[in-house]
Amino acid sequence: MALRSGLRLWLSRNVVLGSLAVSLALNAWILSSTLLPQQAGDPTCETQRDTLIESMKILNNRLIRQDGKDKTMAPALKEKPPTSADCSVTPASCSRPGIVDTEATRVLGKPRRTKGFLSIGIPTVKRNKYHNYLDTTLNSLIEHTTEVDRQQVTIIIFLADFDIDYNKKLSLEISHNYSQYLSSGFMQVVQAPKSFYPKLDGLKRNFNDTQERVKWRSKQCVDFAFLFSFCRGLSDYYLQLEDDVVSSENYLSAIRDFIYAQTSIWTMLEFSELGFIGKLFKSPDLQRLADFIMMFYQEMPVDYLIRYYVLLMHQQGTFIHLPSLFQHIGKHSSLSGKEQNLVDPFFVDAMKRKYNDSDNPSAVVSTNIPIFRQFKPQLAYGPMLGYFWAQAPMAGQAFFILFEDAARISRIVIETGSEEHSKDILENGTVEASPRLVSVNELDNTPYCTDYVKFGDFENGRFEMVTTGEGLGSFEVKCLKVTVKKDQQMWMLVREIAVWTIK
Repeated sequence: MALRSGLRLWLSRNVVLGSLAVSLALNAWILSSTLLPQQAGDPTCETQRDTLIESMKILNNRLIRQDGKDKTMAPALKEKPPTSADCSVTPASCSRPGIVDTEATRVLGKPRRTKGFLSIGIPTVKRNKYHNYLDTTLNSLIEHTTEVDRQQVTIIIFLADFDIDYNKKLSLEISHNYSQYLSSGFMQVVQAPKSFYPKLDGLKRNFNDTQERVKWRSKQCVDFAFLFSFCRGLSDYYLQLEDDVVSSENYLSAIRDFIYAQTSIWTMLEFSELGFIGKLFKSPDLQRLADFIMMFYQEMPVDYLIRYYVLLMHQQGTFIHLPSLFQHIGKHSSLSGKEQNLVDPFFVDAMKRKYNDSDNPSAVVSTNIPIFRQFKPQLAYGPMLGYFWAQAPMAGQAFFILFEDAARISRIVIETGSEEHSKDILENGTVEASPRLVSVNELDNTPYCTDYVKFGDFENGRFEMVTTGEGLGSFEVKCLKVTVKKDQQMWMLVREIAVWTIK
């Protein structure tokens, strides 16, 4: 339900964006694209920054009024904007934090002579000694990147902790465990000078955060800005990960295909539903993005800032690859004492088929139930990983399996709900079969079939039927129809449709 609430919020944000687009875009262009480093105390720089902050506050406040239920945003950005007298941002962060010197900040690894396809940025910091996930993340990427593809990918490991001794120890471990990948250019280890960081103590407490949390999230913003600047010229594209994720088996080919499939202008593509994991940018945009993040590093968390940046760059809507290609595995946050159980329910492994021995003869799956985003009915039946997810179905609505060639069925299993969405089941439904197709609705592609025979009802969100060569298994089925018998408030997630045929 939180995901749906978030979706409504972002739809609202897109609606109100029009009234502020000119002001935001103009100020962003003045501040982010410029520009020459300015001198300390330059009032023009600080005035421009304050103007853009004010525009962002107006947008934020309008969005809060439109989504009054969003309690986490309500206390946001209440303080008056800083002036030239009290601005804690350094002049460099007011225009440009300075382009990172890649040679001076590289600790380990061999730079490549030619630009690759993808750079993957992974900031890592010290956690509880019993909860270090970095090796798991790196090993997952190594395992799921072919030897040929490694020539086009560079993993940048950023030692982002302020503990120098810890960083030295970690760099020695990385050097020992991954020497072949460091020497080949597949991995590099980098570290930012302390001078790169602006003031992190005593920052204003937006979002009612504690001082400790404000410092933590503000430092995160600067960490990302450093990575963006370092990776600006390494490859065509940049992917942001964290040090506690695992990847899917074919993540790189899926990313490449998704990029090439785009027909609209985009600034950010997303390969995970969670936070700032799996977000992809064009490398030519990275320095501008670094400038933007540094300008507002203390205002809000980086995933909020990124959303504003994407809007300013005139991206219309979101571009999310489903299923997700990266899964969060960390339970212990880098923020001391914080535990989190963030799991991406759309990760590809969560969508693997349970009934791998089913025949599933060629068929088209369609529905007249409103579909949620990209979770189309075919995903529950066809070879592509995924599932069918629909908004609260009403009595009389249905989904259909129209076989290319009529088939004699020996077994059917239809399962709804999932581990993450256990309540999203078909509460009251029935399954019928028809031997005869009359026509297909041109509007929603649903078939009109006749002479239906009832196979049975759903129980606890699941249907299973086994036939023999006689009775129901004796006639050839052209259409299967699953009908909703009663209105329900919960959504419906059809995890898998499995069909076995009589040979």
